[in-house]
Amino acid sequence: MCHDITIGVLGKNSAWILKYSMQSLRKAVQVIRNSGINAEVIYVDGGSTDNSKELVRDALGNGVRIIDAPGSNIPEARNIVIREASGDCIVYWDSDIVAPPYILTMLINTNKPIVSTVRRDVYVRSDDEIQGILTKVMDLRPRELIMREVPYTVFGVNLFKKEVFEKVGLFDNRLTQAEDRDFGIRALCHGYKSYLIENEIVYDINRRFKSEIPIITSLRQYMRGIHKKAAIYAYTGSIRQKGLSGAFIALHAITIASLFLLPPLSAVEFLPLVYQIFKYGPRKGVEMWVKSLVFYTMLGFAYPVVKLSNICNILSNW
Repeated sequence: MCHDITIGVLGKNSAWILKYSMQSLRKAVQVIRNSGINAEVIYVDGGSTDNSKELVRDALGNGVRIIDAPGSNIPEARNIVIREASGDCIVYWDSDIVAPPYILTMLINTNKPIVSTVRRDVYVRSDDEIQGILTKVMDLRPRELIMREVPYTVFGVNLFKKEVFEKVGLFDNRLTQAEDRDFGIRALCHGYKSYLIENEIVYDINRRFKSEIPIITSLRQYMRGIHKKAAIYAYTGSIRQKGLSGAFIALHAITIASLFLLPPLSAVEFLPLVYQIFKYGPRKGVEMWVKSLVFYTMLGFAYPVVKLSNICNILSNW
C-alpha cells in the first residue's frame, strides 16, 4: 500500500491544456491528502516558451516542484521524476489528461505494482469543448472495481511502486515512442504484472487527429533505438502497423525485381515519398518518409526475430 506518492507531470509548451488538466489534478491531490496520504507533485518542463510553468505553479501552489530539463525527451523526463521522487509510489499524470477526482485513490487502493485505467483519446476544436469535458469528469463517482492483467499499461494516469524501478531499471532514454510498452514487458520479465482498471476512463485531450510524436521529433532523435522500437512493435503492434510493414517490404521487393525486369517500374519505391511531401510539405515530408521507411522496414525484419526468440532476451540485449 502506498503511504507517500510522487506525481510526475511532463510538459513542453502545453499551456493550452495544462490550465484544464491541472485543475483536474489539483482536485485529485486534495482527495488523497484528505484521506491521509502524503503527495508531492513534480513538474518536468522540457523547455517551454509559453507560460506552462506559471500555469502549473498557479494551479498547484507550493505543492509542486518544477524542474527545468530543456531538450529532454519523454523517457528522460520520466526518469528525472524517478530519481527525484520521495514517495514509495510514483504516479505519472500526463499533461493532456483530465481524470475524475477519485482516480488517484482508486489506483492506490488496488495495491498493485503497476496499474492504470483506460485512456480515451478525445479530439477538440475549442476551449469550450475542453471545459465541458472537465465539468463532466469532475462530477463522476467511482464505480465497482473491475481489473484485468495486461502485458503493459499505456500512459495516461499510471501508478508504479517505486520498488519496480529498483528491480527493472529506468525507462529507455533512446525511445521516442513505446517506452510504456518496453517498460511493461521488461517488468513482466522480472516478475511484475501490470493491471488495467477497465471500467474507469481518463481523457487524453488532443487538438489533432494524429500523434504529434513522430512529427515533432527530430530525425536524429527518432533514429535512436529504432531497432528496439521495431522489436517492441513487432511484439505488440497493431494490425495496421504490421500491414504497413508488409507493404514496405513488398515495395522493396518490387523495386529490386524491377531493376532487372523493368527498370522504370523501380520508381514505385518513391510513392510513399510523394505522399509524405503532399501531406507535410517538402522538408518535413522527406523527413517523415525517412522515418517511416526505416521504421516499417525494420519492423518487417524484426517480426520473425521476435516470433522465434524470447522477447525478454531481445529487450535486454537491444
